[in-house]
Amino acid sequence: MGMSAHSMMTNFEIQTLAGRQLHDYDARKPGMAFAEPTFHVALDDAYRVQIETAQLRVLRGETVAGYKIGCVSAAVRRQLGTEHAVFGHLFAGEIRTSPAALSADEFCCLAIEGELALTLDADIDDVAQLREDPARFVGSAFPVIELHHYIFRGPNPSAAEVVANNALQAGIVVPEARATAGTTDPLHIKVTISDRVEETATVDPLETVHELASRLAVFGIKPRAGEILLTGSPLPLYPVVEGDGIQVHCPGVAAVTATVT
Repeated sequence: MGMSAHSMMTNFEIQTLAGRQLHDYDARKPGMAFAEPTFHVALDDAYRVQIETAQLRVLRGETVAGYKIGCVSAAVRRQLGTEHAVFGHLFAGEIRTSPAALSADEFCCLAIEGELALTLDADIDDVAQLREDPARFVGSAFPVIELHHYIFRGPNPSAAEVVANNALQAGIVVPEARATAGTTDPLHIKVTISDRVEETATVDPLETVHELASRLAVFGIKPRAGEILLTGSPLPLYPVVEGDGIQVHCPGVAAVTATVT
């Protein structure tokens, strides 16, 4: 499904779907609407649903802690039929500290990514300024384990389903001490899962920040000082199961670990 230039749904329909999305998320059955054969949502509307669902969570007392970027690779974008990276909301109540114990029952098809998170030192009011001098806005970089509800219910994976389901976001595991790297140099990130995954990638922590802020700005969202931005991963999304030990290591900065129970 490609980009839709216009919205198809009324505000009432958006609000109704957002309420349903939140109910399904709470029940650990995200995105059940997408299993219905006649269900269709345009990509722009999927963003409106995500934002409305996030608002419902804030209204009940949750706190937005930052944002994530997803679909950063050309291959994934082709697979999902989107021209852009996508964003999702992070919630403070879903941030866990390493070493974390993850109960598989708390997730729907738990999968993880190893990536770098950035903490903002300044509000991003002007995306053009961010492009010119990103280091001015970003205070620190550290590795995280990003948690996902890795399930597609539609007949084919689509960008709209990813977006409406908050870019599959289900929390992050952060280092106990936020030891930090400088954000101007490429950093190495290594993902180890028990004895079956050991992969390393080199990432530029600032590479995707402008694109994330630009996508957020389209919908009137301005990241604020103190918030966390997840920068996306060049490595795959790895499904994990009970008994798996997970480590994401950024040499010289920190390691973050979790066990699936």
